[in-house]
Amino acid sequence: MLKNIIGFVVTYTFIASITLAQVGIETKKIEKGTVIKAPNKNIDSVIKSKNPQNDIIKKEKQKDEPTNETEKKENSAETGEFNLYKDLSIVGRDSLKKGLNNTQLVKISEEIKIDCVWVKVKDYYTIWDSKNVNPYQWNTDKLRDTTHLTLYQPEKGELWASPLETTLTTSCFGPRWGSFHSGIDLNLKTGDPVYSLFDGIVRISTYLAGYGNSVVIRHKNGLETLYGHLSKCKVEVGQEVKSGQIIGLGGSTGWSTGPHLHLEVRYAGYAFNPALLYDFNKEDQLLFQEFDLMPHHFAHILGQVRQKITHTVTAGETLQSICGKYNVAIHNVARNNQLTIFSVVKEGQKLIIF
Repeated sequence: MLKNIIGFVVTYTFIASITLAQVGIETKKIEKGTVIKAPNKNIDSVIKSKNPQNDIIKKEKQKDEPTNETEKKENSAETGEFNLYKDLSIVGRDSLKKGLNNTQLVKISEEIKIDCVWVKVKDYYTIWDSKNVNPYQWNTDKLRDTTHLTLYQPEKGELWASPLETTLTTSCFGPRWGSFHSGIDLNLKTGDPVYSLFDGIVRISTYLAGYGNSVVIRHKNGLETLYGHLSKCKVEVGQEVKSGQIIGLGGSTGWSTGPHLHLEVRYAGYAFNPALLYDFNKEDQLLFQEFDLMPHHFAHILGQVRQKITHTVTAGETLQSICGKYNVAIHNVARNNQLTIFSVVKEGQKLIIF
């Protein structure tokens, strides 16, 4: 019996060792006290299988969340948060369908966003154009109404400033060189800082034909100010600026005979004399806090000033001396009278000046 048991054990051990050798399993001696761990599963599979339902919800949430700054800005606008402007788009949108009675942002051409309060104050502010000085094409009949303007409000922190450190007028508003000068020229040196007259938002900051490098700032009271012939623009379209903030550097770009600032003040896109508001020869230059803009301030547009002026030539006068008397360009007078700049005029001859 004992022999049979010993033989069974030997036979079993022999067969087991052969089997292990065939499958390539190396037998190791397990020391006392050794902890045997179960094989690790793939960590990713463990996390994903922990709660599959949560994974689906998480993916859907990530899908709905903004993926870049532009989308975040759009979402903030939809929730009522104020966002002054965002990246420009080639295609504009008509957003006025939502109405102007609610506190909301107004999306207008070029995707610029402005405070709807500005639109409520002046209806033509629904138009935004960063390339044209007067895009409004307002009916000039409206200029025959008196418009009350508040130029600044210290109690609200809205102040005013001079456009330059030192102001010296070199050319006034009105007829000049056979055309109409729609602003005031102020002397400066190239590189001198140019300041915003009032608080506002930059509508134009680019090179404009004639004006050169220019900045146009829209003000909440309905006015816009233009700063021309700059050597460099220091602000961007859509940027909010405060009075006295540097918006550019003086220069002589565009149609300019030398460094100077061409300053215009416009209402509904139409220029009127800046000297009605500012006396640049005084230390306290702004004349009023409240100002009434009247029809006769637009006489040059409404046809009360642009009358034909003729001149009767007297003995000894030349075309050059006559043009110098009226401060007009000789080629304009020559063209008006079908002459050349070298034509000889005769005593008693009538010339159309402008």
